[in-house]
Amino acid sequence: MAKQSIRTRLRPSHLGLLGLLRLYSLLLLLLPAIPAGLLLIYTDADLLHSRLNLLLLASLCLPVVASAVLGHAIVRALLGPLKLLLEGAERVENGDYGHTIDLSNNPGAPEEMVHVVGAFNRMSDTVRRHVDTIQATSRTDQLTGICNRRHLLAEGYRLVNMAIRSGKPCSCLMVDIDHFKLVNDEHGHPVGDRFLIHLAGCIVTATRDSDLTARYGGEEFVVLAPNANLEEARILAERIRKAVADSPLKVPTGVLNNTVSIGVAEYSMEPEFGANILEDMIEKADKALYRAKQFGRNRVETWPFAQEPSHAP
Repeated sequence: MAKQSIRTRLRPSHLGLLGLLRLYSLLLLLLPAIPAGLLLIYTDADLLHSRLNLLLLASLCLPVVASAVLGHAIVRALLGPLKLLLEGAERVENGDYGHTIDLSNNPGAPEEMVHVVGAFNRMSDTVRRHVDTIQATSRTDQLTGICNRRHLLAEGYRLVNMAIRSGKPCSCLMVDIDHFKLVNDEHGHPVGDRFLIHLAGCIVTATRDSDLTARYGGEEFVVLAPNANLEEARILAERIRKAVADSPLKVPTGVLNNTVSIGVAEYSMEPEFGANILEDMIEKADKALYRAKQFGRNRVETWPFAQEPSHAP
């Protein structure tokens, strides 16, 4: 087994392309010593100074030296771009999508290697664009263009944890379109889709840049409001409710004057519902939303519930 392992390591293919090129370059540099050594061994020492032997030595050495220099130049021209290609492939493999190779420090690179590097750069850029598309699709709701539920939960954990570590508030708004089923029943699902897109735009326009708005499912939306306590989030919810009410949508079959009901909750370090603080906050906002619908819709309710429901607008 030991002998077989040694033989395997000594195989030329085991050296790799770069190793073979380095070995070839070294051998080319050593080639001029061969004819000189042969002359020293087989030629009488007294005759070494003769012109004939000097011409013979020159005729043997010059072609070999020229071949060695040319071969070494070829190897050096290939080694630089190949090393850059290997490094570039490793960077792309490690997630540096879109990495490009710059051959400005290798002006003598062969034209074929320039084409290979160009193909690598185009491929790397294509990979980056595809990865960007996949990532955007995985976190975006295809209909409305805002965040989807998956991204909301992933990013929500980060926002809540940041709020906890910094000792700042963070609140959740659960928004539901009132009587959305009637829109689909009376105007059709294509109009219903347009209405969802319209209302998503109204919600995003009414929120702050730091807020995270996502489609939670169906006609429900969630807004995470970092650095907003319960009262500040309630004011934000009223702004969203009013923005929707003030923005009717004209469709071929009429005008859609719809409203939204909103439940608001702030995170608590002692969860009552769900498996963690984020889920607990969303569940509390959902219960407040149910209360808003129960008491007439087109209104904002908060958790914990007040003794009396908030006044209708």
